[in-house]
Amino acid sequence: MANAQELAARLLQARREHTLLDPGLLEACQPANADEAYVVQQLVLDQMGGCAGYKVGAGSPTAAPQCASLPATKVFGATTGIRLGDYARIGLELEIAFSFADDVDHRLSEQADEMIDAIDTMSVVAEIVDSRYEGWPNVDPLLQLADAQNNGALVIGDTLPYDRAFDFSAPRVSFSCGDHEIFQGVAQHPAGDPRRLIAWLVARTLETGHSIPARTVLTTGSYTPLYIASEPGVVRGVIEGLGKIEFEIR
Repeated sequence: MANAQELAARLLQARREHTLLDPGLLEACQPANADEAYVVQQLVLDQMGGCAGYKVGAGSPTAAPQCASLPATKVFGATTGIRLGDYARIGLELEIAFSFADDVDHRLSEQADEMIDAIDTMSVVAEIVDSRYEGWPNVDPLLQLADAQNNGALVIGDTLPYDRAFDFSAPRVSFSCGDHEIFQGVAQHPAGDPRRLIAWLVARTLETGHSIPARTVLTTGSYTPLYIASEPGVVRGVIEGLGKIEFEIR
């Protein structure tokens, strides 16, 4: 636990000062496994206002998912915008997030199909990717997992009632930052249907003794390539049939 507390303290300092850690100097507090990395996540979260959401992703339709809790101070609506000075880097990814109208209990978690049918809303969101490590993305995966899986913030755009008939695996999307077109066309979600990640996340979260309160934002991985924004501009994203997001980097 002492090693986890040390890494959590260093990650918190890096967040607050917008500085980067040298992974080569963290051998003494390197997580030995995913469980230890999740402990570090929780220690950081406890100092950042608690949890307002989760991110979950998987690299392929059969890959094991991983998740991270999202600090309440770093989940907000598009009108808030993003300040360059608040982040060491600003990576942009376009995603779909879900939420439930009611608190999720263990009875629901036992039936994956029923759990997915219980989803209440779907939202267009942009994840701000911001690792606290030098040399990222060439950083040990467990260090990245401890660092909230490289989450900087989550920006929420249009929200609609959940539509189970929507093509979540391959929607048509567009995403841009300023004059740069990041992606336009039919996107392929790396996990296939991202709703399977929701079922996994709920089951794992409840198994670890945590709850998922109603309206907790659950974002499910990017439909677009990562783009690093280095200057002010307006970010615009559209997921056809769902809605849009627009916010300013200033």
